[in-house]
Amino acid sequence: MTTPATSDPTRAQLSAQQAMERFLGLIRATRTLQDITPESMHEAMGVDIRSVSPDHYGYGQALPGNWAFSVERHAGGAGPQVNLSFSPIPGKNASPEAACEPDFAHFADALLGMGFTRHASHGEHNRWLFDYFERPGMRVEVYPRTPRSDRGAPTGPICVDKVLIR
Repeated sequence: MTTPATSDPTRAQLSAQQAMERFLGLIRATRTLQDITPESMHEAMGVDIRSVSPDHYGYGQALPGNWAFSVERHAGGAGPQVNLSFSPIPGKNASPEAACEPDFAHFADALLGMGFTRHASHGEHNRWLFDYFERPGMRVEVYPRTPRSDRGAPTGPICVDKVLIR
């Protein structure tokens, strides 16, 4: 006999990899930001989407390794956006590798395969901030997270920290 959580696929927990792959599926199926609705987000992500208001809805959950992710649409000061973000659970020691599949390079390659063009955004002292990908009707910003040692040296692949659709 199965439990309700395992028999209902909309209540199943996603892995970081599934979250990123399904978010890529949402981008693939969407022409513009305005096309993303609670229904299309539910269909792409395969989870129950909670609505706070007509312009604010999403989903979030904990991940193994003391991480969490959320996918959310909201209308902020910079206008409407949809984001996928990963963050350590507060007060817990999070393993950097636990939320890094697919890594930044694979995520970027998937966007390029959808016809996006890639650009880098740099800040002060030419520090890399994020890459943005554009195609008619959509801009996707992909922010990196690089696991670092106690001395600040990179210790692994560049991970996806946050993705914004504008």
